[in-house]
Amino acid sequence: MTPGLQAALREYNAGRFFECHEALEELLDDTAAEDWNFVLGLIQIAVGYHKLTAGHAGGEKLLAMGLKKLAPYADDHCGVDLARLRAGVAVDLERLAAARRDGRPLAPVPPRLLPASRR
Repeated sequence: MTPGLQAALREYNAGRFFECHEALEELLDDTAAEDWNFVLGLIQIAVGYHKLTAGHAGGEKLLAMGLKKLAPYADDHCGVDLARLRAGVAVDLERLAAARRDGRPLAPVPPRLLPASRR
């Protein structure tokens, strides 16, 4: 895992989702074409959680878009535990949709973004 990606994970896990997205955006210039959607998917998930935790609209949509972009990648792509991230985001999306249907507020529970070896 690159130092830039490690820095982004630290920001995400500290709940600094906006800062995580900024750290990930810095990686885009040096990202190979085959990893572009991987980084973009992580950005969309970080921004989705930023929006949700800040009370802004559009967070759920960004989480879903990020999941779609990450779907083709291996569960341990670039040393990130994508299996855990995808499962956690999917659960959050289900919980948020159910709360919306029931007309009740519900705060997201962002999954940890961990290195693949730390399950």
